[in-house]
Amino acid sequence: LHDHLVDVLLDAAAMGRVHVERDGVSHSHEARFVLIGTMNPEEGELRPQLLDRFGLTVDVRASRDVDVRTEVVRARMAYESDPAAFAARHADAEVALAERIAAARDRIADVVLGDDEVRRIAALCAAFDVDGMRADLVVARTAVAHAAWRGAIAGASGATGKITVVEEDIRAAAELALPHRRRRDPFDDPGLDPAQLDEALAATAEAGS
Repeated sequence: LHDHLVDVLLDAAAMGRVHVERDGVSHSHEARFVLIGTMNPEEGELRPQLLDRFGLTVDVRASRDVDVRTEVVRARMAYESDPAAFAARHADAEVALAERIAAARDRIADVVLGDDEVRRIAALCAAFDVDGMRADLVVARTAVAHAAWRGAIAGASGATGKITVVEEDIRAAAELALPHRRRRDPFDDPGLDPAQLDEALAATAEAGS
C-alpha cells in the first residue's frame, strides 16, 4: 500500500471519521470498520503502524503431507463435478460449526480472566518486545474467546458454570496475535518460533504468580 493510503487508514481508525477533500468536495462522515485482508509478504511489507491494527494473523502454507494434498485434490474435483452435492455432503458439519461458534459467543460472559493470567499475558508481550499495548489487549481478548470456544465444546451437553482462562488459551492467542507484532530484523523469517514461545510461557509462569 502507498504511504498516503496507509496514513488515511490509520487516521480513520484512530479518529473514527473519514475526511474527503478532493476537487472542491469537502465531506466528513463516521467510520467504524475492521481491517480484513490477505497479502503475500514477498511482494512487500506493511508498515508496523498498520500491521498493529490487525488483531490476528494466520500464516497459510501449502501442506507437504501427500495424504493431505491428495484429499484436497479429490475434494476440489468432487466440487467441480457436482457443487450442489458437495455442499450438501458438508452441510451438517457447517451447521455444527456455526452452532459451536454461537454457543461460544453466548458463553463469553462466563469466562474469567484472572489477575495471574493478565500478568502472564503482559509478561509474554514484554518478552517478545512488542510496541504499544494493543498486543496485550488483543491477546487477552483472544484468550477469553478461545476459552469460551473451549467451554462451548465441553459444555455441549448443557453444562454451565464459569470458564477460567488457562495457559492453553493464552498460547493459542499468542500464536495469532504476536507474529506480526514482534520486533525482528527485515531478513528474519516471519512467524513465531514454537520453542521460543514455550520458553517465554515457562518464564512468564512466575510472573503470573
